[in-house]
Amino acid sequence: MRVKICMGSNCTLLGAMSLLDQIEGLKEVFDEDNERYNDEELEIEAVSCMNYCKKTDATIAPVVAIDDEVIFNATGQIVMEKIMGKKKK
Repeated sequence: MRVKICMGSNCTLLGAMSLLDQIEGLKEVFDEDNERYNDEELEIEAVSCMNYCKKTDATIAPVVAIDDEVIFNATGQIVMEKIMGKKKK
């Protein structure tokens, strides 16, 4: 599973760093408890900008992509639920 966190200025100001920290912490949980979670590797990538904010006037930051699913106005709870749902055996 590949998780991309946008680190553009809007996303960073609206919590992207916190999301990155939370996802990295979750990766450690998966590594320690392989009985409850599948073997799929969790790849975390902080990207400079995903350019979604530039295509709209709406406030959509922070932006996170999990595989092919893009999450606008991402919160820690939403992102963690999505990742854990995909990782559970």
